Amino acid sequence: MWPCTVKVSPRVIYNKGVKQPRIVIIGHACIDTNISEHTTYEGWGSSVLYISRYYQRYEQLDPIIITSYGADLLKYLPQVRLLPGAPNRSKTLQYENDSSSGKRTQRCFNATESAPPDLTPAMRTALQGADIVIVATLLPNYTAEYVAAALALVPARSLKVLCPQGYFRAVGGDGAVTPIDFGEAPAIIPLVDVVIYSEEDHPQAFARAQAWAEMADTSVVVTQGDHGASLMRKGVSVVTVPTTPIAPEDIIDSVGCGDTFAATLALTYYRVGDMASAIEAANSTAGAKLKAAIPIRE
Repeated sequence: MWPCTVKVSPRVIYNKGVKQPRIVIIGHACIDTNISEHTTYEGWGSSVLYISRYYQRYEQLDPIIITSYGADLLKYLPQVRLLPGAPNRSKTLQYENDSSSGKRTQRCFNATESAPPDLTPAMRTALQGADIVIVATLLPNYTAEYVAAALALVPARSLKVLCPQGYFRAVGGDGAVTPIDFGEAPAIIPLVDVVIYSEEDHPQAFARAQAWAEMADTSVVVTQGDHGASLMRKGVSVVTVPTTPIAPEDIIDSVGCGDTFAATLALTYYRVGDMASAIEAANSTAGAKLKAAIPIRE
């Protein structure tokens, strides 16, 4: 089926298929204006919300999201579990995403309003009971100290996943988003079990992934569009898990595709403990999202 597979032992033995896991997602929520292949719309956005909605609609799970947001998000917000339960900022982070040409460009606004929330007792309780924690950023202002403090509350046996796309972004005065290095990678990556990001997130995505995989007991997965995804792990050759390419005319909406991939990979890995199988499942789900076969937005 695949040219090769690899069974990557996690740091702990997860509960494979025994129960529905308790999931906490930490990161930025935002309002999006999305101009994609065949549609344009404004509404809620961000990895934390796409991942949560995917789990709600297709996995019968109801994650808790830890984020900062303003009252301007409320008119767009789906039924999700947010902490804090009321807006804690005057405005919500906003992104303009244009993928209509086949290559995504972005502009960002209200970045100064997007600092992570202080960890309240309710947030601490949620983290202490989590089976899976996903950190998914849109900007690099979730510091290593903040991530370390949050993950220190999580049980040692829990699966910890990082979606670091925000750490690769700088925002200019005009809102233009440009790539930067993930400067805090040496401090943050050893805190998690799995890192997932796209080859489009940084010009040297693969070189960075290989270096990070060697620095810690962490699996690093880089998605490659039509070519599937590659897994890097300390002391193991790169494993590429291919996917079935989708014709451009069949792509309805690519926004949230990477988030769907990450959500599926994290949950499948938690359940079966095999990274190649998790990537295979994630490729399939991401393909279905591209064709709108599994709509996430209402």
